[in-house]
Amino acid sequence: MKLSLLFFLIMLNSTLFSQKETSILFIGNSFTFMNDMPFIFRDMALSKGKKVIVDTVVEGGKSFKFHSEQKETYEKIKERNWDYVFIQGHSNELAQPEVKVDIETFPYAKKITDSIRLNSACTQIVLYMTWGYKNGNPKWSVIANYDSMQYRIKNQYFRFADLLDARISPVGEVWKSIRNAHSGINLYDADLQHPSLAGSYLAACTHFASIFGESPIGNKVNVDLNPNVRSIIEFNASQIVLNNLNQWRFVNKEYDLQANFDVIIKGNEVNFINRSVGFLKCKWDFGNDSTSTEDNPKHVFLEKGRYLIQLQIENFCKSLEISREILIE
Repeated sequence: MKLSLLFFLIMLNSTLFSQKETSILFIGNSFTFMNDMPFIFRDMALSKGKKVIVDTVVEGGKSFKFHSEQKETYEKIKERNWDYVFIQGHSNELAQPEVKVDIETFPYAKKITDSIRLNSACTQIVLYMTWGYKNGNPKWSVIANYDSMQYRIKNQYFRFADLLDARISPVGEVWKSIRNAHSGINLYDADLQHPSLAGSYLAACTHFASIFGESPIGNKVNVDLNPNVRSIIEFNASQIVLNNLNQWRFVNKEYDLQANFDVIIKGNEVNFINRSVGFLKCKWDFGNDSTSTEDNPKHVFLEKGRYLIQLQIENFCKSLEISREILIE
């Protein structure tokens, strides 16, 4: 009976989570908005049973500095308590010498992330790691080929993730995997910098895996791509993201909340052992007009019978409730 009830509660919690509406804001430039990528992502999520709201603040060729100086950026941030905000910089600005990045890029990225957290401490910030140009940037010899440019971009996004306490959506690393193993798939637009439709689909698949922790394989979004190309992109996004979640800072204990408890019944006295994770406070309801806010309370039931025990836990972002029926004989 206990196993059946526990299975039911797990399924109920999963159902409630899948039905929760997830709000996502994209702040970036044409690497974000090409081919309507945010809305490919939205339709992908919807096809996988997610309820999502997606909005954007995007303008072609712009940097973190530009967005940090725009009134529209902050107005959009304040529109709601976003669950996720993606921020994306210009590939070239992240490939510059670190001392230059520290002066011309990082302070403006931090200004944006500080504003996001001021609006809602529960919003999770996701750094949209971009990719190196197909032939690198010939204007600086150090990044005059793809590999060296991608190496610098990757390292800076890792550094930013640690400094800004943010997640990474490793689009650039999935891009590199496809480029190396499947050279027949053209990820670049004609200018050899922007994403083709396949490149934008790759970004959407990576973002989906990066925030939901699930594979995009088998989604039903309508995009004009060869089915085999779609499958290769979906598989690579799944492998690179889901096999390395800690590397991408996916596990964030500050936001993690899991409810569970055990009971030890000795006659009419019951010990409740709180096995929950990530909570700051809790409340027990013993089903007989008695409550407790202790983590691991003891309670004496004066009458025989069945009692529905409810445990509610909270952290600073959300709350969960779990119930279990016990029998006092």
